[in-house]
Amino acid sequence: MAAIFAGVIVVYSIFVAAVYPSVSKMKNEYAQNMPKALAKLFGAESFDLTSFDNFVSVQFLSLMWVILVAAFIIAMARRMVAGELRDGTLEFLLSQPVRRWKLLSVQALLLLAAIAGFVLLTVASLVASAAAFGIETSLSGFAVFMIPATSLMIAIAGYSILFSAVFSEPGKAAMAAAGLTLLFYLLNFAASYWTGIEKLGWLSIFKYYRPLEVLQNSSVGALDVVVPACFGLACFAAALVVFQRRDVAP
Repeated sequence: MAAIFAGVIVVYSIFVAAVYPSVSKMKNEYAQNMPKALAKLFGAESFDLTSFDNFVSVQFLSLMWVILVAAFIIAMARRMVAGELRDGTLEFLLSQPVRRWKLLSVQALLLLAAIAGFVLLTVASLVASAAAFGIETSLSGFAVFMIPATSLMIAIAGYSILFSAVFSEPGKAAMAAAGLTLLFYLLNFAASYWTGIEKLGWLSIFKYYRPLEVLQNSSVGALDVVVPACFGLACFAAALVVFQRRDVAP
């Protein structure tokens, strides 16, 4: 399954780089015809196509990339506890001389390695595709982007594993994780669009994920890395506690 998601990321990266030269020629018409609210939905102030960094942020990194990687994380996390419990393999695994926390920790580390691989593949694909089509881009910006991108996915992985430990059915675990991810995204969008609830945006993990700013400035704030990562680790710690105490007998 990882190969399929990786392939989609590579193909989409090539596609974004391939269409940018043509789209950039219509930058004025494109920017005028796109509603400002839609730009905010994609995490940008406007559809400014004067740079590839802005274009790739709006068209890929702000939403589509998040959907792809989050879908993979949720699919893998649902199988860690809930999936193995449904398949009847969890009881067998726990009959071996291995502690529960070690079993879940190993699975989480494998998921973390996959996340790091997806982030690295994304950056490499975008940079290589841009170079292939003669597009100028910021190597330092993309290098720094890997940090908040990984942090965001750690947060999603944390609560996805927690839901897998809480629910006995993998479908419910996946729905809960997907629902919370969507809620976070919509909360951040609403807070950025309506000033009356602007402060609520800090409750969303997407408040700390700003790919366009990172690509343009080649820097990332400490809070944008620490908050999502710590939230994810806290959720994983809660998952360990739940998994340690839950009854896995059929």
